[in-house]
Amino acid sequence: MMRSRGFTLLEVLVALGIFALVAASVLVASSRALQTAARLEDKTFALWLADNHLQDMQLAEIPPSEGREAGEDTYAGRRWLWQSKVEATSEPDMRRVTVWVAVRPDSGLRGNIEDQALVSLSGFVGVEP
Repeated sequence: MMRSRGFTLLEVLVALGIFALVAASVLVASSRALQTAARLEDKTFALWLADNHLQDMQLAEIPPSEGREAGEDTYAGRRWLWQSKVEATSEPDMRRVTVWVAVRPDSGLRGNIEDQALVSLSGFVGVEP
C-alpha cells in the first residue's frame, strides 16, 4: 500500500504564518516609503515656492523694506502659506531675507508659521543707496 506524501496541516499553518509576517512587514515598509516620498515632494515644492519669493524680492525694482509679510499661494495643486522677514545687516547696502513656507492646513494654522514651516530659506537683497 502506497502512502501519498504531502504537507501536514501543521506545516501548512506554519508556512501561512510565516507568509503573513513577511507580508505585513513588506506592507509597513511600503507605507513608510510612500510617506517619505510624499514628505519629500512637499518639501521640494515648498523650497521652490520659497526660492520663487526670494528671487522676486531680489529682482524687484524697489527693494523690500524691513519687516514681515505673509501670504497664501496655490502651487502644484496645493495651497501654501508663506511668511517673509526682511532685516537690516551690518552692511548698509544689504538686507537679509528669510522666507518660511508651510502647507496650508484645512482646519487653519495653529500657532506660528515659522514653527510649522516645511522649509525656511535665507538670502540677501541689495539696496541701492
